[in-house]
Amino acid sequence: MEDQTMPSPRQQSDLVLTSEQVRYAEQHWAENHGGDTWPLMNAAAQSFVRQTFERVRHGSVLVVVGKGNNGGDGYCIARRLYEAGVPVTVFAPFGEPSPGIDAHRALTELQQTGLPVFAEWPSTSVDTVIDALFGSGLNRPLDPTVIEIIERMNQYPAEVLAVDVPSGLNADTGQPMPVAIRARATHSFIAWKPGTLTAEGPQCCGQLSLDTLGVDVDSDWCWQQETQALPARSGQTHKAQHGNVNVVGGRLGMGGASIIAAGSALAAGAGRVISHCDPAFVTAALVHHPEVMTQPGLPEVVNDDSVWLVGPGLGRDDAAYEQVRRHLHSPGSRGVLDADGLFHLASLDVPCTNWVLTPHEGEAARLLGWRSDKVRNNRPVAAQALASRYQAVVVLKGAGTLVATTSGLTFCHPGSPAMATPGMGDCLAGIIAALLAQRLAPKDAAIVGVNWHAQTGYRLAQRQRLVLASDIIRALPQRDE
Repeated sequence: MEDQTMPSPRQQSDLVLTSEQVRYAEQHWAENHGGDTWPLMNAAAQSFVRQTFERVRHGSVLVVVGKGNNGGDGYCIARRLYEAGVPVTVFAPFGEPSPGIDAHRALTELQQTGLPVFAEWPSTSVDTVIDALFGSGLNRPLDPTVIEIIERMNQYPAEVLAVDVPSGLNADTGQPMPVAIRARATHSFIAWKPGTLTAEGPQCCGQLSLDTLGVDVDSDWCWQQETQALPARSGQTHKAQHGNVNVVGGRLGMGGASIIAAGSALAAGAGRVISHCDPAFVTAALVHHPEVMTQPGLPEVVNDDSVWLVGPGLGRDDAAYEQVRRHLHSPGSRGVLDADGLFHLASLDVPCTNWVLTPHEGEAARLLGWRSDKVRNNRPVAAQALASRYQAVVVLKGAGTLVATTSGLTFCHPGSPAMATPGMGDCLAGIIAALLAQRLAPKDAAIVGVNWHAQTGYRLAQRQRLVLASDIIRALPQRDE
């Protein structure tokens, strides 16, 4: 039965909040509800039990609790499971919470049921481990004792379910501190956390779910993993209505990059694709994709209405630099800047309005003048810094790809580790270019393109060990099963 003191209604949300913003939202909610956060803790516990009950009801459960609010959630969860007849063991490796906080009240209510709390790792085996050690506030490296506990939980032969955020994961960056729980599923509260959606977060969280607990929040960061607005085709359509994509690259020694980019642009629906590549690769381009038109060498005219994909296999010499400079200085030019195009942009340092930039972490570091590890450890911040610096839509590639604009940030479908293969970036760039050619706005083309690419790779990874760029290209035109 629902507790009448709990927040309502519950709802899903696509908003993403940092740990600091979540704390502010909790405080704001409490200020409007008599200054009491206890109902939120109970609501979180009830939501977690509701979400996971079918997974745990027929087995035994170990709840591992910390001393803070996440541990308080764990005590409340343990009490509810125990009262529902589930065999529960509670392990509190750090001792009791401090008196006067919600977590201590949660412990007191649990103790009133007669269920013991153990200070040592229990000797009995269980079917499920519930991780309630640390929540979204963790921002410091773990000490050796905590690392040992987390590693033991990861090695334990049972399914692990995480409360709000897997313990050890930085909720803002997605980086382990330096280790994190590898959960089968994570049930979060109030809003999605950045670190659960990018970097190592998706692998640590497993299946993600959310309950806002009825807490109103606002953010210009969101999570969107559906393809949504793929361009529709009417009965009277013809290829000229779906735009032109010019791929500029594929110079000597790097022909594969432009072949992949051109192929994915075709598969994503561009009406016409022209590959400007080294003459040595014309035959290879036509063998792989006979629908592609070829123009040997670098283009002379760049000020037409085409979408330009500049960079895959372009090279880093003076001719390549001049090609990038001309495109970025041509009035009204638009397209995707990728790979070697981004290398030259770092020297040009000019605004890229109407362009989508698609850097990986190393390229992003060069564009920002940062170390690569700074980008890796601050992916959301880096993506927005790039968007602001270049006045462009930025796709920061990697696990949990981000799409940034000057006014917001979108976390996209994480794809699959099986997609970490050569040519994936070229493939993604071609998809985004094709969507631009079909008149999607740069932000929409980037978000739809990233999610289409990631979802296609994810589906393929369910039946094969590795996913190649050519696999994606073949699968793009197919309808979802």
